[in-house]
Amino acid sequence: MSPEAWARCAPWLAAALDHAGRSHDLADVEEMVSQAEAQLWAGDRAAMVTLLEDEPRERRLLIWLAGGDLSELVNVLRPAAERWARGQGCRRVLIVGRPGWERALAPEGYAPLARIIAKEL
Repeated sequence: MSPEAWARCAPWLAAALDHAGRSHDLADVEEMVSQAEAQLWAGDRAAMVTLLEDEPRERRLLIWLAGGDLSELVNVLRPAAERWARGQGCRRVLIVGRPGWERALAPEGYAPLARIIAKEL
Protein backbone atom coordinates (compact mmCIF):
# COMPACT_ATOMS: atom_id res chain seq x y z
CA MET A 1 0.00 0.00 0.00
CA SER A 2 1.50 3.27 -1.07
CA PRO A 3 1.35 6.30 1.23
CA GLU A 4 -0.55 8.13 -1.51
CA ALA A 5 -3.21 5.43 -1.73
CA TRP A 6 -3.63 5.40 2.04
CA ALA A 7 -3.91 9.20 2.19
CA ARG A 8 -6.59 9.15 -0.54
CA CYS A 9 -8.57 6.34 1.13
CA ALA A 10 -8.24 7.38 4.78
CA PRO A 11 -11.16 9.87 4.83
CA TRP A 12 -13.55 7.30 3.33
CA LEU A 13 -12.41 4.67 5.81
CA ALA A 14 -12.66 7.08 8.74
CA ALA A 15 -16.30 7.72 7.85
CA ALA A 16 -16.90 3.96 7.64
CA LEU A 17 -15.31 3.50 11.06
CA ASP A 18 -17.76 6.03 12.49
CA HIS A 19 -20.64 3.82 11.33
CA ALA A 20 -18.90 0.61 12.46
CA GLY A 21 -18.84 1.62 16.12
CA ARG A 22 -15.26 2.93 16.28
CA SER A 23 -13.83 -0.38 17.52
CA HIS A 24 -10.66 0.57 15.64
CA ASP A 25 -9.06 3.81 14.56
CA LEU A 26 -7.35 4.55 11.27
CA ALA A 27 -3.92 3.66 12.66
CA ASP A 28 -5.24 0.23 13.68
CA VAL A 29 -6.63 -0.38 10.20
CA GLU A 30 -3.44 0.81 8.53
CA GLU A 31 -1.42 -1.58 10.72
CA MET A 32 -3.75 -4.48 9.91
CA VAL A 33 -3.37 -3.81 6.19
CA SER A 34 0.41 -3.42 6.43
CA GLN A 35 0.63 -6.73 8.34
CA ALA A 36 -1.61 -8.46 5.72
CA GLU A 37 -4.26 -9.12 8.40
CA ALA A 38 -6.71 -7.12 6.27
CA GLN A 39 -6.92 -6.20 2.60
CA LEU A 40 -7.27 -2.66 1.27
CA TRP A 41 -9.19 -2.23 -1.96
CA ALA A 42 -8.31 1.28 -3.14
CA GLY A 43 -10.30 2.87 -5.92
CA ASP A 44 -10.20 6.32 -7.44
CA ARG A 45 -13.27 7.50 -5.53
CA ALA A 46 -13.83 4.79 -2.92
CA ALA A 47 -12.12 2.23 -0.69
CA MET A 48 -12.93 -1.02 1.08
CA VAL A 49 -11.21 -3.09 3.75
CA THR A 50 -11.83 -6.82 3.87
CA LEU A 51 -10.93 -9.63 6.25
CA LEU A 52 -10.59 -13.35 5.61
CA GLU A 53 -12.44 -15.33 8.27
CA ASP A 54 -11.89 -19.03 8.82
CA GLU A 55 -14.51 -21.10 10.58
CA PRO A 56 -14.53 -24.90 10.99
CA ARG A 57 -16.82 -25.38 7.99
CA GLU A 58 -16.19 -22.35 5.80
CA ARG A 59 -13.84 -19.63 4.78
CA ARG A 60 -15.45 -16.32 4.01
CA LEU A 61 -14.59 -12.78 3.07
CA LEU A 62 -15.95 -10.03 5.29
CA ILE A 63 -16.34 -6.60 3.72
CA TRP A 64 -15.70 -4.75 6.95
CA LEU A 65 -15.27 -1.11 5.95
CA ALA A 66 -16.36 0.68 2.79
CA GLY A 67 -16.70 4.32 1.92
CA GLY A 68 -16.70 6.74 -0.95
CA ASP A 69 -18.52 6.50 -4.26
CA LEU A 70 -21.23 3.82 -4.05
CA SER A 71 -21.08 3.03 -7.76
CA GLU A 72 -17.35 2.31 -7.61
CA LEU A 73 -17.81 0.24 -4.46
CA VAL A 74 -20.63 -1.86 -5.92
CA ASN A 75 -19.45 -2.16 -9.53
CA VAL A 76 -15.65 -2.18 -9.29
CA LEU A 77 -14.21 -2.90 -5.85
CA ARG A 78 -16.76 -5.47 -4.67
CA PRO A 79 -16.53 -7.65 -7.80
CA ALA A 80 -12.71 -7.54 -7.61
CA ALA A 81 -12.84 -8.59 -3.95
CA GLU A 82 -15.28 -11.41 -4.78
CA ARG A 83 -12.99 -12.75 -7.54
CA TRP A 84 -10.04 -12.64 -5.16
CA ALA A 85 -12.08 -14.36 -2.42
CA ARG A 86 -12.98 -17.25 -4.74
CA GLY A 87 -9.28 -17.74 -5.38
CA GLN A 88 -8.69 -17.82 -1.62
CA GLY A 89 -11.21 -20.63 -1.18
CA CYS A 90 -13.99 -18.51 0.29
CA ARG A 91 -17.50 -19.95 0.30
CA ARG A 92 -19.34 -16.66 0.84
CA VAL A 93 -19.00 -12.91 1.29
CA LEU A 94 -20.48 -11.10 4.27
CA ILE A 95 -20.96 -7.36 4.44
CA VAL A 96 -21.20 -5.34 7.62
CA GLY A 97 -22.93 -2.13 6.71
CA ARG A 98 -25.89 0.12 6.78
CA PRO A 99 -29.26 -0.90 5.29
CA GLY A 100 -28.48 0.81 1.99
CA TRP A 101 -26.10 -2.03 1.16
CA GLU A 102 -29.02 -4.46 1.11
CA ARG A 103 -30.89 -2.35 -1.43
CA ALA A 104 -27.82 -1.69 -3.57
CA LEU A 105 -26.70 -5.32 -3.71
CA ALA A 106 -30.00 -7.23 -3.82
CA PRO A 107 -29.77 -7.43 -7.64
CA GLU A 108 -26.35 -9.10 -7.24
CA GLY A 109 -27.78 -11.91 -5.12
CA TYR A 110 -27.03 -10.52 -1.66
CA ALA A 111 -29.74 -11.18 0.93
CA PRO A 112 -29.98 -10.57 4.67
CA LEU A 113 -28.47 -13.37 6.74
CA ALA A 114 -28.87 -11.84 10.20
CA ARG A 115 -29.31 -8.51 11.90
CA ILE A 116 -26.73 -7.08 14.24
CA ILE A 117 -27.95 -4.81 16.98
CA ALA A 118 -25.78 -3.10 19.57
CA LYS A 119 -26.06 -1.28 22.87
CA GLU A 120 -23.38 0.92 24.35
CA LEU A 121 -22.49 0.04 27.95
